[in-house]
Amino acid sequence: EMPWPLERDRFLLETSTPGIFAVGDVRHDSVKRVASSVGEGSICVQFVHRHLAQV
Repeated sequence: EMPWPLERDRFLLETSTPGIFAVGDVRHDSVKRVASSVGEGSICVQFVHRHLAQV
């Protein structure tokens, strides 16, 4: 895993690359249902907005 390059901590569901988020079965060892993935995606949107506000 690459070292985290930013001073802030990673956002929930953010990958090791700042601004790249992963939800649902894309994540390592995750086996979710569609509804869970949709829920994670909706949570992720707020973190995408936070990231974009800092860029």
